[in-house]
Amino acid sequence: MQLIHGGNLDEIERLFGINKSEIRDFSGNINPMGIPESVKKAIIENIDSVSQYPDEEHELLRESISKYTGVNQEYIMVGNGSTELISAFIRAVKPEKAAIISPAYSEYEREIKKFGGEILLFPLLEKDDFKLDTEKLFEKLDKDTGLLVICNPNNPTGTALNENELEKILIRCKKKDIFVMIDETYAEFPDEGENISASGLTKDYDNLFVIRGTSKFFSVPGLRLGYAMCSNSEIRKKVNSKRDLWSVGSLSVAAGIEMFSDAKFVNGTKKFISSERKRLLKELKTFEFLHPYESKSNFILIKIKNLEIKSSYIFSEMIKKKLLIRDASGFPYLDDSFIRICILSQEDNNLLLEVLREIL
Repeated sequence: MQLIHGGNLDEIERLFGINKSEIRDFSGNINPMGIPESVKKAIIENIDSVSQYPDEEHELLRESISKYTGVNQEYIMVGNGSTELISAFIRAVKPEKAAIISPAYSEYEREIKKFGGEILLFPLLEKDDFKLDTEKLFEKLDKDTGLLVICNPNNPTGTALNENELEKILIRCKKKDIFVMIDETYAEFPDEGENISASGLTKDYDNLFVIRGTSKFFSVPGLRLGYAMCSNSEIRKKVNSKRDLWSVGSLSVAAGIEMFSDAKFVNGTKKFISSERKRLLKELKTFEFLHPYESKSNFILIKIKNLEIKSSYIFSEMIKKKLLIRDASGFPYLDDSFIRICILSQEDNNLLLEVLREIL
């Protein structure tokens, strides 16, 4: 089960014979608020646009993203989900050696290896509460390192670096001619006032490539819409040349233009996730055999402190109740004492807590 990525309901349905519509998915890290109503309306109103080719330059979509992020429109690229942009960027820079802050999303490693790059996994350690030791990291970045990959907030640990910490890393990497790719898939989930995004640093650092998706925060994984921000014109040119033509469809464009301007949905999500995260952490800390780690995202990594209880056991007992969690033992540097849950509705979260108490 640890090899199945979060949110793979079709595979779970095949393996366990449970109709996927009946499963409460705590594994996919998708916003429980659901699709913004503005996006539903935009898709319906623009349904006829599928009879036309989309704008190759995506001017209106990039303008909407620019207003949302505060980043120069010229620096923005869009793609068929963040995964396409990750692949295109790695193909563009082709690092001989890349360092990945780990545990992390397996796609980084897979794409780097695909193009012949050597991998250095730099661990976030349990003894440090999975917080990055930047000085030890710099010691590992040698002259052959061409790329540093950071997921911020990190999946699955939930830890995050703030803007000042990110800038210090960019300065050091700039001196060593190292590109820095920062995946900000979960950057919109921290509490209000916590500045953990590197998007504002793009104008000053041409060795920075920031990636974001819409699947998690805007709850639209099926639309396959991602975007990247980079001030380096040569890198942008190379990345765009590696992407498929018209990889972002007309409906994704229409939906994107609306979602990034939906302030009510954005603010409502931030408020709800912040409140439920605090509540869940408080409740989980009352469990004798569980240790939840502080998180800046919409998911929580949990350590099982009873050596006789394994992550696979909790997974199997949960799925019997049609609750799908993430067995985190498949992530590098984690073992079968770790699970990960994401924040759903208050009702679903209460059910999760109830079933966990029964199991433990």
